[in-house]
Amino acid sequence: MDIIFIGDIFLVSLAFLWLIAASVTDLKKREVPNWLSFSLIFIALAIRGFIALIEKQPTYFLYGLIALAIFFILANLFYYTRIFGGGDAKLLIALSVVFAIKPVFITNIIEYTTLGFTEPFIMLFLINSFVLGSVYGLFFSIFSAIKNKNFGKEFKKETKKIRLIRTILWLIAFICLAIAIFQTTWCFVPFVIFLALPYIYVFIKAAENSAMIKKLSPIKLREGDWIMEKIRIKNKIIKPSIHGLSKEDIALLKKSRKKVIVKYGLPFIPVFLVSLIFSLLVGDLLVIIINLLFGF
Repeated sequence: MDIIFIGDIFLVSLAFLWLIAASVTDLKKREVPNWLSFSLIFIALAIRGFIALIEKQPTYFLYGLIALAIFFILANLFYYTRIFGGGDAKLLIALSVVFAIKPVFITNIIEYTTLGFTEPFIMLFLINSFVLGSVYGLFFSIFSAIKNKNFGKEFKKETKKIRLIRTILWLIAFICLAIAIFQTTWCFVPFVIFLALPYIYVFIKAAENSAMIKKLSPIKLREGDWIMEKIRIKNKIIKPSIHGLSKEDIALLKKSRKKVIVKYGLPFIPVFLVSLIFSLLVGDLLVIIINLLFGF
């Protein structure tokens, strides 16, 4: 049997096992241990390197390194813009090494389902993660809007913050509408997206602010928790940081016994797990949705 076929099966199996373990810790503790991500990177590179030597196909290993470099930059961009938490970003980097090349056994599945795709598999996985993550976030937001009394106030506050961005997006939307009317109907898709995007963002942000912000005792704090405001303890000021609270910060807060306002993110690793299943069995969810809605 082809050793690359076996290697791809092994890599995908590892990704499933690691994602299941990471999903459990993310749901229970709202964190993903670094050893999970780093061990997956090391094992995936080792497998790719071994197979590249046996099969004399250096690209099998080099594509893993290239994916690692590209997604290191991309994941850091997601992290510093607070799209992903640190654990999500590190695991995405690890998964990029696993799926640097489309697994060879997917070919038959895609041909059988007639839902072929041309983008690299890791990009397909990322697109599906954002599609499923959007649905996940939307359902959470609807639940939070119904449950929380502060949702209306937060919605108004967030709407005011994005006036300029909303104007720009709506301008782009109506440019797309003009193109759709006079040239190609496909531009109705970006028209709808850019028109609705500001309010989808505000809706999710308001739900997040009303449900994911809590006042906690210092004994419940974890390294990496995001605080919402500056905290003064004697001569030291602990400032909100993209990296969250450090161990030293938490130690100081425990001594002061001050309660802290902390913002949590949604546990996103389970979305990665579901996205992998869809990516292997179905294909590009965004393309499928556009085809279903608009018949392109």
